[in-house]
Amino acid sequence: MTLFEECIEALTNEGEVTILSHEQSKNVESSFEKRIPFDDAFVHYKIDFSQMLRKKEIEMVEDILGELQKNGVDIDEQVYVIWSDPTLPVIKTTIKCVINVIYDVLAVSADTWIFCPKERYVVEFYHEGETFLGFY
Repeated sequence: MTLFEECIEALTNEGEVTILSHEQSKNVESSFEKRIPFDDAFVHYKIDFSQMLRKKEIEMVEDILGELQKNGVDIDEQVYVIWSDPTLPVIKTTIKCVINVIYDVLAVSADTWIFCPKERYVVEFYHEGETFLGFY
């Protein structure tokens, strides 16, 4: 079983998860790249949080849900999980499910983004250990 398959299994045990088709994944990735500012100074994709309306560095992954709730976010809203490995499909689930099995989600690829266009936020798990939450 691959790390991706283990992640999907763990997420399925938490709630609903949808693996998007190649075309659907490309559409979500395109929307993500249009809405989220990236820092061109980095070789790997890294979000430029200095251009975000509100941002917060996350010390403990468990704090993400609390920060979202403090900002009036519906944590039951669907989110997209996007990995830096372009061969992987985008998946759709809830932020609660992702946080409950975060280590399975992060094991899949070097960098991971949680993108919620409806609530207008993104969480970046950067491969150098930084985690940021930003609202756009």
